[in-house]
Amino acid sequence: MLLYTINMNRLIFVSILVASILASCNKKPDRHVTPETTNEQTLAANRAAIDKVAPIPQDLIPVTGPTVVDFYATWCGPCKELAPVLERLEKKYEGRITFMRIDVDENPELAQAFQVESIPTLFFITTAGVVDASIGLVSEAELDAQITAMLARNP
Repeated sequence: MLLYTINMNRLIFVSILVASILASCNKKPDRHVTPETTNEQTLAANRAAIDKVAPIPQDLIPVTGPTVVDFYATWCGPCKELAPVLERLEKKYEGRITFMRIDVDENPELAQAFQVESIPTLFFITTAGVVDASIGLVSEAELDAQITAMLARNP
């Protein structure tokens, strides 16, 4: 009977331990992230991406006018969600902007040259170089605004 009691105590202890670990893993962060905070973080990340990218060598991606370069991967969920948005924008700006999709798994040297660390990453490029960037899944309205701004800089 004593052995049964010791094993039962161990079982209860292990159960409590596992429950407390699982509860701490599912704990939400203490601070509340508002859409404004998230947007500010996205904008800061976008600015950092632009600042760290060197001028685009013409031998890597020949840019003859406004170009949107999408770095993606076939296994990336947000990339899959972004694809139809880019297709709609490509139709909207047909003849005015070139859209390029680059699979980071098939073209790691290009991803490295652009210093892509997260996907999806979009670069908005003119003949002068990178004018804007977008990291992660963003709305169609935000991308449309970035394209409009790019066209204003390079008509």
